[in-house]
Amino acid sequence: MNLIRLGEWELWIEDGNLPSIFAAYLENAVFADQIDLANAEGRFHFFGVTKSETRNGWPSVVVAQRYRDAQQSFSPGILLVPDTSLVFIGAGERLLCYNIEEKTRLWEDETHLGFWRWSQSGSYVLMSAETEFGVWRQSGEKLWSTFVEPPWTFEIKGQNVQLDVMGSIRNHQLSDGKQVD
Repeated sequence: MNLIRLGEWELWIEDGNLPSIFAAYLENAVFADQIDLANAEGRFHFFGVTKSETRNGWPSVVVAQRYRDAQQSFSPGILLVPDTSLVFIGAGERLLCYNIEEKTRLWEDETHLGFWRWSQSGSYVLMSAETEFGVWRQSGEKLWSTFVEPPWTFEIKGQNVQLDVMGSIRNHQLSDGKQVD
């Protein structure tokens, strides 16, 4: 189990197995979301979060899931946006977003083949996956996504994102995905 302190937040993360005291985490959580745990296929991922020193050592929000990893080579990723108290989770082909102050799941989405990572640029949350690049507002609203084919990279240039997909350069506005030249 990894415990990460980020400002006023504490995050518990475990990939591959559920914690040995999983039942106690559920018992002590204010909000728990369990996704596809009974599925015989896939890997387990556990995530817990709370504000530091407010829960006597227990996370107030717990998310446990079993996720598919098509190529068995992708690792889950988490992005905490302190300004909006949102957590973005990507694992395998599943994408999730939670408001951890309100203790609710905002949405579930999916990406084909496998999630790579979350990143943030100003008020935008960026998602990189094997065959998709997506943009959300830091408030959780999905703005747009586009197909990409490996190998690909991206670079933020002001209010635009430059996608290099197999050597072909495309520029898109972050706000709406419109292609610009």
